[in-house]
Amino acid sequence: MPKPEKIQKVQALKEMVEPAQALFLMDFTGLSVPEITELRRKLKEKKAVLKVVKNTLARRALQESGHERITEFLVGPNALLIAYEDVVEPVKVVFDFTKEVGKGKLRVGEIQGQVLEEADLENLSKLPPLSEMRAKAVGALLSPLSGLVGTLQSLLSSLVWTLEALRQKREEG
Repeated sequence: MPKPEKIQKVQALKEMVEPAQALFLMDFTGLSVPEITELRRKLKEKKAVLKVVKNTLARRALQESGHERITEFLVGPNALLIAYEDVVEPVKVVFDFTKEVGKGKLRVGEIQGQVLEEADLENLSKLPPLSEMRAKAVGALLSPLSGLVGTLQSLLSSLVWTLEALRQKREEG
């Protein structure tokens, strides 16, 4: 029978994982405590959490929360990266950080039920942030509208100038 403290740890981890937009497993081998603390601070700014987990407890919490697709990758030392809002920014932070310190790596991730391998995660890290992608989409939607407004405005201006010229001609003659 499982110990009550382990049941509580699984429950707490499950509660952390359930609202997540994406989950990633990170191999933190070689990272010192100050380095992990620095990485956690950077991730917190991006609304993400890095949690060092025991594989058996993580496996149980992931299965109970419906994220069992990545449980097969729970081998060796793992930290669970939980992204709550933007999926791209935390991945970028980890890739930049691991490149800077030369240790650790993201191994696998799950986004909306889809498993991403290391190469997929590297491609994901090269995408622009969600806010920038939204701005580009809005810009793409507004571009034809602003062109239409400009065209209509020039037509109205031409009409006004023509009417003004006609008015002046009638006043003269």
